[in-house]
Amino acid sequence: MNFERRKGVSVIIATLLLIAIAVAAGIIVYVFVNGLAGNLTSSGGGQTTERLQMQSFNFQLTPQTCACVGQILQVFMINSGSASTTISAVYLDGVLLAVTTIPDTGTHLISAINTNAYTAPSTTLVNDFTVTCTGTNGAASSLCFTATTAKTTYATGDVGQVVIPISPAAVAGTSHTVKVVSTTGATYVFSVTAGRVG
Repeated sequence: MNFERRKGVSVIIATLLLIAIAVAAGIIVYVFVNGLAGNLTSSGGGQTTERLQMQSFNFQLTPQTCACVGQILQVFMINSGSASTTISAVYLDGVLLAVTTIPDTGTHLISAINTNAYTAPSTTLVNDFTVTCTGTNGAASSLCFTATTAKTTYATGDVGQVVIPISPAAVAGTSHTVKVVSTTGATYVFSVTAGRVG
């Protein structure tokens, strides 16, 4: 019986080849993961560059000169991010409010506009329901603004406020959630307490 002898790769060379293949595969994986991580950190951070923060809130504001059943929530905000942001929607306790232009300085029943959210510069305040309204100053449930300027876009460092009329007034001590959504989909959630300033 004749056995044909075949030459094969020696054990040492086979081991060296396996080591070389493993090292090459490791290098390829390292380069791929490094490139992927670099792309994610450099191009995917657009949404995190805009940032609205609540500076304070006033949930105590009620008319001082009339027997109003309504209440006003003011949320003062600042854009502390590195990109501008534009408000597209405001929610109160999960209910979508109509983001609309501040009404003129006439009187407005709180009960008629309590599904709205008004955006304003920080210098535009809700008056004490008597100063700028004419004709029916201090009338029950009337709301007056000191200006009619709307503000939905916040550049870096800008401050402003969201004014939310509520009727009937919220129960003192209850917690409520205000959610502000930007045009890019960034979401900012703030917690406020009725009857308090924070």
